[in-house]
Amino acid sequence: MVNILMAGFDKEAGASLYYIDYIATLHKVEKGAFGYGSYFALSLMDRHYHSGMSVEEAIDLVDKCIIEIRSRLVVAPPNFVIKIVDKDGAREYAWRESIRDINVAAA
Repeated sequence: MVNILMAGFDKEAGASLYYIDYIATLHKVEKGAFGYGSYFALSLMDRHYHSGMSVEEAIDLVDKCIIEIRSRLVVAPPNFVIKIVDKDGAREYAWRESIRDINVAAA
């Protein structure tokens, strides 16, 4: 059983994001998250997301979501990968690593 967020870009339609759940229900969405952390991330996205966000605004929102998940979820994932999907394709943008972040903060 798998839930997935699938993103893509079409020259005519532009960027698209789809949420597909474990029973193959498909929904087109503007923003998405799943799992226990989604309760925190989606509330932040509801408040701060708007269409036409710049990459910097979107990364700032993602960082807010990561901070909220790390502070509220006891079993938060230690690392996060931020990826961008746009007209130039899909690419890895950045990593947010708990262990590295802690070491930098302690120095």
